[in-house]
Amino acid sequence: MFSPKTTARVVGILFILASAAAIVGGSLVLPISDSDSLTEVASAGSQIVAGVLFEVVLAVSVIGIAVLLFPLLRRQNEALALGYVAARTVEAVLVLAASTGALVVLTLSRDFGGSTADGFEPLTDVVVAARDWAYLIGTMTAFSISALLLYTLLLRSRLVPTWLSLWGLVGGALLLIESVLELFDLNPPVALQAVLVAPIAINEMVLAVWLIVKGFDITAMAASADDPRAGG
Repeated sequence: MFSPKTTARVVGILFILASAAAIVGGSLVLPISDSDSLTEVASAGSQIVAGVLFEVVLAVSVIGIAVLLFPLLRRQNEALALGYVAARTVEAVLVLAASTGALVVLTLSRDFGGSTADGFEPLTDVVVAARDWAYLIGTMTAFSISALLLYTLLLRSRLVPTWLSLWGLVGGALLLIESVLELFDLNPPVALQAVLVAPIAINEMVLAVWLIVKGFDITAMAASADDPRAGG
């Protein structure tokens, strides 16, 4: 649909948009976890709805990135490219599921946030826990797997510099380790969490800026298109 240069720029913008939406959206929805009562959640209703909208932007951006990159990535290996699209789709679906959970809690707070709220606290806790798990698996586990697939394909295709692809592979692997630790409730110290999460977070922004400014390596793209082994 787009030229490689335009595709690179749009994908770069979507990477930045997705990261910003994740940070802002997650911060705005925090009252459903941090508040001590449903009444407090209801008082932050507008903020929570705004956060959910940001999370919808995150999900749409994630799908957009996968769709735009697929025609380029499939030239190198169609199976891995499909795996990348699948991983990002799972990520987007789980983010939307988490957002729905936030809206369910908000609805409970509006309908039952008064004197009868105590009886609904257990239900609220279950919904919040479900949201937290969905968000964790979506934005960490599924995302880290998608990063490993993406940078494997970028490394093989040379569409971006090798150092950037290797950095992404290391960052994706570290994030996957952090995700597994979280899943098993083995929460590492904050400093170690930063070490495990920061590399891929910074790498994604560097990749975004690179795509916007430099774009894909046209020479590598031409070589990939002419290589009969591509797509295997």
